[in-house]
Amino acid sequence: MGNQAGTPKNEPLLRPMEQKSIVDRIIARLTEAVVSGRLKPGEKIPTETELADSMGVGRNSVREAVKALVTIGVLDIRRAEGTFVADGFNDRMMEPMVYGLILEGGSTPAVLELRHIFDVGVLQLAIEKATDEDIARLKSALGLLEKTILKSPSDEALMMADIAFHDEMQRIAGNPLVEKMSFVVERVARDSRQKAIERFRAGGELDEFLALHRNLYEVVASRDKARVVDAMNDHFRYWKDVFGKAE
Repeated sequence: MGNQAGTPKNEPLLRPMEQKSIVDRIIARLTEAVVSGRLKPGEKIPTETELADSMGVGRNSVREAVKALVTIGVLDIRRAEGTFVADGFNDRMMEPMVYGLILEGGSTPAVLELRHIFDVGVLQLAIEKATDEDIARLKSALGLLEKTILKSPSDEALMMADIAFHDEMQRIAGNPLVEKMSFVVERVARDSRQKAIERFRAGGELDEFLALHRNLYEVVASRDKARVVDAMNDHFRYWKDVFGKAE
């Protein structure tokens, strides 16, 4: 979240504000202060009264704004101490983004495009950073997927093995921001992933499903950057074909 238009980075946090959409404005002011570094992780924020007086707003509005930021994990309330900026990542912080993306672009084409863009980047990072131990773990994740398929699993078991393979790829990418975003992408794409798995099974094409993942593993194991785009295009082209057959 960057600086809002017309809001200089060094503008004081405690300053009067317009009354329109006041709770949202308080939330925006506080979150902008966190993003800009004027309020640091673990730092105590001004009291409810201080915020209300300095911003020229009512205490009830401040209380609602703080409560909203606590709910999503941006702020923490410590009894007898006050309210503090959260000093670590919390999965609750990602929930509004998940719901927003689902409402904004929850259609299958949009979700597949999001996954495609994200997974291409993850695959490229995995190739650059993979150690021999990483490749061995990715091979184990592929083996788990194969064993799961051979056991005639439930759709849920198959989906979890699929997610485990991609999670291992994201872990190899070695970027904490990618890891956090993978939570969002996985949640948004879960419904389309489940439908695709159901259709792979219904069409008797689980061998092809496994082959797509084996191809991704081989790209990482051989560290072949030239194959990244083609390998991922093959992966998602087949997914699109599967959805197309059901229309």
